[in-house]
Amino acid sequence: MTEQLPLAAATPKTTRVVMVDPATVRISPLNPRVDTPHAPAAIARLADEIRAVGQINDAHGEYAEDGAIEILAGSRRTAACLLAGLQVRVRIHPDLPRDEAIKIAYRDDREAQTPSLWDLADGWSRLLDQNIVPSDAALARLVGVDKSTMSRGLAFRNAPEAILAAFTDRREISLSQWVDLAPLIENEDTRSALLARASLITGMGYAAPRVASELKAAAAGKVRIETVEVRNRHDRIIATIQPGHRGDFTVKLKPMAEAHPSYRLEYARLVHEKLVETIKTFFEKDG
Repeated sequence: MTEQLPLAAATPKTTRVVMVDPATVRISPLNPRVDTPHAPAAIARLADEIRAVGQINDAHGEYAEDGAIEILAGSRRTAACLLAGLQVRVRIHPDLPRDEAIKIAYRDDREAQTPSLWDLADGWSRLLDQNIVPSDAALARLVGVDKSTMSRGLAFRNAPEAILAAFTDRREISLSQWVDLAPLIENEDTRSALLARASLITGMGYAAPRVASELKAAAAGKVRIETVEVRNRHDRIIATIQPGHRGDFTVKLKPMAEAHPSYRLEYARLVHEKLVETIKTFFEKDG
């Protein structure tokens, strides 16, 4: 996301501020939050704040062809003013070039709800499908993300419906989760396993991290990928081994700064033995 301020095209000479009924404005299709639901409690808090101290910041918008004001930035503030029964203060940008409008719509805002990857990818798709921006590389520069992130997001919107249906709310899927899953969906050797597992867990109400974990386990031929605990002679956990769906293993040891040197060597031996055991058994497919 691009920075909040300054706005290159937003100067007192080219903009003007208007007070309007928030019920008469609409969120611009350029705004990545156009379909993002706002948390009612957060909107209520902001409405109380606006009643108490007024509107410190402006929403930013422009006139559409039908004369309506479209909000480029400030959807949350607009919703709060509607709840508070107050007019919303909008800074109008006349004849705004599309690249500048996109920069305003995608700028970071401390008060705004961060758009989900699902909503961001939907916005990117609209901008490209409507030829508002000529290429994904150009769009990536405008909205302040790297091209690989944008490519993953665009692929996310085109993922198999059977996979997406396994998630109770697609807006909960994080970029890191999708970066792990996308190659597994694209790979012919693992796609069928993911589709089969997704069909089993659809409707179970699992949170996004659980769904992602289930799908990655399926790709590895596992029912689940469990964290392995390494315990000492006193049955205390001294380390964990986390297998990955690609056959990688992450070992995390408890702090040993205060342990006796002989204990450190003993811990290393225990971890080594458990790691060897885990590697031997991990690659056996679950029945």
